[in-house]
Amino acid sequence: MALLGYRDAFEELARSYDRSSAGRGELVLVSGGPASGKTELLHDFFAVAEAAGALLLSATGSRAEQSLQAGVVDQLFRGAGLPPEVGDRVSRLVVPQAPAADDGQSDVRSVRSAGARVVHEICGILLGLSREQPVVVGIDDVQFADTSSLEFVLYLRRRLGSARVLLVLSEWEQPQPTLPLFTAEVTRRPHHRIRLAPLSVADIVEVLPRSVEPVVASRLAEACHGLSGGNPMLVRALVEDLEHDPSVVAGGFEGGVWPAVGTAFRHAVLACLHRWEAALLDVARALAVLGDGSEPALLGRLAGVAPEDARRVVVILSSAGLLRDGWFRHAAAAEAVLEGMAGPQRAALHARAADLLHQRGAEPAVIARHLVAAHRGVGAWSVRVLRDAAEQALMRDEVCEAVRFLELALEATDDEEQRLAITKVLVRALWRVNPLAAAVHMGPLRTAMAAGRLGERDAVTLVRHALWHGDEETAVMALDVLNSTPGLLDAQTAAELRIAHQWFRGMDRCAVPEVPAKAEDDPWVEAARALTSFWRGGGDPATAVASAEHVLRSCRLADMTLEVVATALLVLVHSDDNDRAAWWCGELTAQAVRVGAVTWQAVLGAISADIALRCGEPAEAADRARRALDLLAPQSWGVSIGYPLATLMLANAALGRDAEIEELLRLRVPDMMFRTAYGLRYLHARGQCHLVAQRLLAAVTDFQTCGRLVLEWQVDVPVLVPWRSDLAEANLRLGRSEVARELVFEQLRMPGLDSRTRGVSLRVLAAGSDEDDRPRLLRAAVASLHTAGDRVQLALAMRDLGEAYERAGDGVARVPDQGAGRRDAVVGRGAGKAAVAEGGAADDVLLDCAASVLSESEHRVADLAVLGYTNREISARLFITVSTVEQHLTRIYRKLGVRSRAELPRRLCADDLSACSP
Repeated sequence: MALLGYRDAFEELARSYDRSSAGRGELVLVSGGPASGKTELLHDFFAVAEAAGALLLSATGSRAEQSLQAGVVDQLFRGAGLPPEVGDRVSRLVVPQAPAADDGQSDVRSVRSAGARVVHEICGILLGLSREQPVVVGIDDVQFADTSSLEFVLYLRRRLGSARVLLVLSEWEQPQPTLPLFTAEVTRRPHHRIRLAPLSVADIVEVLPRSVEPVVASRLAEACHGLSGGNPMLVRALVEDLEHDPSVVAGGFEGGVWPAVGTAFRHAVLACLHRWEAALLDVARALAVLGDGSEPALLGRLAGVAPEDARRVVVILSSAGLLRDGWFRHAAAAEAVLEGMAGPQRAALHARAADLLHQRGAEPAVIARHLVAAHRGVGAWSVRVLRDAAEQALMRDEVCEAVRFLELALEATDDEEQRLAITKVLVRALWRVNPLAAAVHMGPLRTAMAAGRLGERDAVTLVRHALWHGDEETAVMALDVLNSTPGLLDAQTAAELRIAHQWFRGMDRCAVPEVPAKAEDDPWVEAARALTSFWRGGGDPATAVASAEHVLRSCRLADMTLEVVATALLVLVHSDDNDRAAWWCGELTAQAVRVGAVTWQAVLGAISADIALRCGEPAEAADRARRALDLLAPQSWGVSIGYPLATLMLANAALGRDAEIEELLRLRVPDMMFRTAYGLRYLHARGQCHLVAQRLLAAVTDFQTCGRLVLEWQVDVPVLVPWRSDLAEANLRLGRSEVARELVFEQLRMPGLDSRTRGVSLRVLAAGSDEDDRPRLLRAAVASLHTAGDRVQLALAMRDLGEAYERAGDGVARVPDQGAGRRDAVVGRGAGKAAVAEGGAADDVLLDCAASVLSESEHRVADLAVLGYTNREISARLFITVSTVEQHLTRIYRKLGVRSRAELPRRLCADDLSACSP
């Protein structure tokens, strides 16, 4: 008995009908798995037979009516177009009724009928009808027929002989027969058996929408077959979902994964499971809950069936196209099974699964996921399992999953010691993804700190969180506790805490524990001291930069505090090493993305925006700052919101985006922010926005407030906030040149001045100086801003320098070229602020810069690079080594403030292509 497709099966039925119509009665048994198309095949065949003149008597067995005796026989005759006298006669004979007692048997052994006489008479009526026309008797799902109807079928089967009767029965195909005695009896005589095969790829092509192009149809059919196993019901559902995706139907499918798994497919999966016995649905649900790789014994226990029954059901579901290798062919099928359960039912099943897996010693993470799905702990053991699973998740950098485990563990226990231990870990994990959520759990830590029950690591965590949210009272309390226990902190932790405190406060404004004397020579302590000294304006900048590199090379996101890494990055930024800082920022951001540390991503995004702004890329800076702000809710930023907000305000000021600036100024910020270094940055940025909007007195107020605070806090470092040059510019616009000059002179005399701040200061000083002094000051400003790499400030300085020479009657500006000698060039006046800000590349400015600062050899290399020559080709044309070419390009990029040859101005060699020849 071979598997037959739909067409072959239909033709086999048609041949059986022809033979039975000729007086050779036949029996045809049609079998197949769930939703294999048995019902559809019988329905189509019955329609053709009836159209050919046959009398059709059809019925469908039902599990719900299995105990209704003679129910199927009643269906056969009640729905047929019988003559009235025949119908009345049958009605008197067939009276469906429930048995007096139901012993649960569904086989011929338990037949309780009204007697052989009634069956004999009914069969006589049917055989009499067959003398006048062919008769087709069809019973779908015969395995659900009642015992009286089964007796009728057997009686009729024995009398087919020369009758013009075709008896068609459809049944489930299972590893074990549903009605073994009935099947054995009904198949004793010659018969035909049809086993329906799944739809083939060619069959599926036929049911696809006609609008699908032939070349696409074959690929779609293969993908559909892989997803459905050829199950007709699933295939039709997938095609229905497909019809809602016009792009695929039009030819956009490239092959591989079926593109449209939607509602129809999910409904079809549930329909397949509900049509058969309850065990199929129970096992499917257990499988969906347990996941791939579930062994039959565990599957059976969860489903409430014997292991052998679980194996049998898996075989049935596999033949039905729902499973492959013991798991659902598509995740949507498993999701549909889970969603088909009521919430409490699904939760109870997950809780039972967790208990069973715990008994078997499964991995904590596997058990914990079921407990989370169940929304509750199962027993006293569940808290320990959840904590173990959380620790493992944190080791894998799966922070969000660890948080779910810890939150459930906290709900599942009333033990105070356990709750405190869980809270400690939960706070650290939550901070990495949502600082505001972490703050909700800080109360128990504060209480434990006051009671002396908090260890070193947790005390430091409490300080950091308090600083982040501006909770000065808690920070002071925690620091007092740490100071009252000498030696509690190790050298590295004490140094980290000092850096963290400085990151927020800008200086040591409360007692941070000192590094133990015995650890003064510790390399980590020395590195930390160099970083903190840089922000106080003391120490050697080169040592600070080297220390920053050591810190960044040695760090992992899980091992070091964010503030230490951020401090190291900003040391590089404010040491005129923007390229190196940007590289490190990109590397650390990639790590943060991989481990899902949203807080890290947000802070690093803010630093990245700051780097872009200092490189003279305000549009990019604004985009990065906005993305950083979007990663965390405003409340989650705490006092730190001042950092990205300040960068965004400065970037919009440079871009002339007045509407955006006004919107940002209306945002409410935490009052405690103004007691931190972030408040200084915000005040400085707000003052710049007032300056752009010509609100000069408001700008003066903000800059003066910055000055008063940095002096009060003893952190008057221009690298942090160059308030003097800003205040000087405001005074210049108010006509107070002498005051402005004094402010700038004072700033220029301060130690630790970076190139950018020096260049901006010189430009402001030139604006307030005599015309004769301006060219000299502006040339020095241009040289400093070249080094800093700020293209916006460079453009402003060059514009001022061009105007200075024009007023002096000298159209040629002489600008230091940072290389060999000097190069004369005309400084154009068209390189204005708006052109640089919005244009990005700012070719006009870069052309002027190139003419001003590149040596002859550098200009020749740049010309060839613009034309697309490789380093090796440039080497050959100019008769220099590849290494020399690379060195020239490095200097060119730095002088022009670009990152690659793609950013070089395209008109660099347009005027004189002969310069590109050797």
